[in-house]
Amino acid sequence: MDFYHICFFLFYFFVKPTSPQLLINVKNQGGDVMQENITANVSEDTVTLEFLRLDGVYVSQLVDFTNEVEAMKVVIPGEEELGQFGYQTLCFLSHAAQADFIAPDAMAKLRQKNPGTVRVAEEDKGWRQSTATAWGGRAVRLLSAAAARHCAAARDRVYLRAADLARWPPRPGLDPSSPGSAVTPFPEHALTSDSSDGKPAVPPCLTETDSSKECICHLELCVNWYPCGLKYCKGKPQGGLSYRCGIKTCRRCHRQQYYVRRRDVCYSHT
Repeated sequence: MDFYHICFFLFYFFVKPTSPQLLINVKNQGGDVMQENITANVSEDTVTLEFLRLDGVYVSQLVDFTNEVEAMKVVIPGEEELGQFGYQTLCFLSHAAQADFIAPDAMAKLRQKNPGTVRVAEEDKGWRQSTATAWGGRAVRLLSAAAARHCAAARDRVYLRAADLARWPPRPGLDPSSPGSAVTPFPEHALTSDSSDGKPAVPPCLTETDSSKECICHLELCVNWYPCGLKYCKGKPQGGLSYRCGIKTCRRCHRQQYYVRRRDVCYSHT
């Protein structure tokens, strides 16, 4: 691990927010153990889950329940051998109906009887693929104040999909086709295939060798453990009422695809 990764590691584990957190030891599919931090903010109606991958990639997922916004922030360290220095912050916005986290008030009540236990999710929800169609830019502030703070470091690297825009309630400035829109669509040719052979008009960055050419970058990440539902048990025969008696836990992987104007700005860690 180089000096940069050591500094990033120390920052993550010792410079923590003051909000109460649930710290979970989680085993990934490779058998490695990582620590996840889960914070529920009842007053803002948000839940945040964050962790540091073993390759130095930091992931922070925020769900704003009131505004139905999910914001996945990813901080990717550059690879010096590829001429990438420093780090890159990305943020992917989507409609929160797919997040399937339990609500903040329920999350805030979770406690661990054995904090040192290594957790494994009960259900694997597989892969969710998302292809961005636009830069979010100023749109994130119109969608969610909490998400805007969460994604602030990403600046012009906030991405979203037209399909998700259609699911949120209409708001001034969120129509990509309107003048002065806060949303900037990707170039049209980046969203279509070459009609002559059916191949994508813009190639994947994995196959593009010219660092100055445009391409489609992809990023894969997995959230190996999160509370995705509540469990209910039946009461005694006399009462017959059910009561909350635990949580259901899930694993979900994400495959994000997005357009970049230059191959050399695609910091792709899979």
